[in-house]
Amino acid sequence: MDVYARPQTLAPVTRRRRLNLHVTGEGSPTVILAAGYLGLTIDWALVQPYVARYCRTVSFDNAGLGFSDPARGPRTSTAIVEDLRAGLASAGIAPPYVLVGHSAGGLRMRLFAARYPDEVAGMVMVDTVRADWEQRLYGGVCPSLAQDRENYRLLLKMSLAGTLTPDKAEYVAHIRLPRPELSPAVNAAFHEMWTRPAYLRTAISESLNLRASTPEEAAADRRPLGDTPLVVLSAGQIASTPMIQNARQADGWFDMHDEIAALSSRGLRRTIDCGHNIPIEQPREVVTAIRDVLEMVAAAAS
Repeated sequence: MDVYARPQTLAPVTRRRRLNLHVTGEGSPTVILAAGYLGLTIDWALVQPYVARYCRTVSFDNAGLGFSDPARGPRTSTAIVEDLRAGLASAGIAPPYVLVGHSAGGLRMRLFAARYPDEVAGMVMVDTVRADWEQRLYGGVCPSLAQDRENYRLLLKMSLAGTLTPDKAEYVAHIRLPRPELSPAVNAAFHEMWTRPAYLRTAISESLNLRASTPEEAAADRRPLGDTPLVVLSAGQIASTPMIQNARQADGWFDMHDEIAALSSRGLRRTIDCGHNIPIEQPREVVTAIRDVLEMVAAAAS
């Protein structure tokens, strides 16, 4: 676990910024693991070692999170995709890629596929959303996401004032460290990350951009995927998803997954008996879906 307490591969994306990549395994295609909202490489700790038995596998920290350098400008899906592609290129990790995205990570990986279709061999979407999810589910702003922003703005003020310390009620309520499932080294690294202003600014920016930020992003989310091998995983225990508050929203959540699967003529959807965080709760199901897509890719190439 302590590998997640330090940088892994710091790949330059500009002259002044680097993206932290966790690269394991060998072989093509390369599987790219994109975590969800404010996600980190450690979110794939129960998936990546098993996928790396079959091919090269890469997880990454978005700019301003984990060990990736912060970036100027809003943290839109476009910015995240372009950082990832630049980081992969500078690290010498060439396509083809199988793109795996959990939650908001799926939205970003579909944008990657729309922008660079020739680089994408297959996809796995893990309990993800459409670009217009807030409007569809809430008719506007998601209340829990709006509350997140207020919490992070408060924590940012405390961080700038030097008062965001473990003895404060706000730290206990929103940062909640140390955590027993993490090693002392990882707890220490996370404390340093979650109390620095750059991280909190990134958190606010990501929360403002968990939707299509431009007409191009909205169009990309609707773009068909042809016959790209695709597996969509849905969390069956929908009531545990923080963004779902009633039956109408639950139906809308599953409708989005059916629509995503229909983007490819080879799209499949599976319901998994767990909550939203499938990579942690049911990692074997994610590994199985990735292996199934890898087998479809290999069959198409033979």
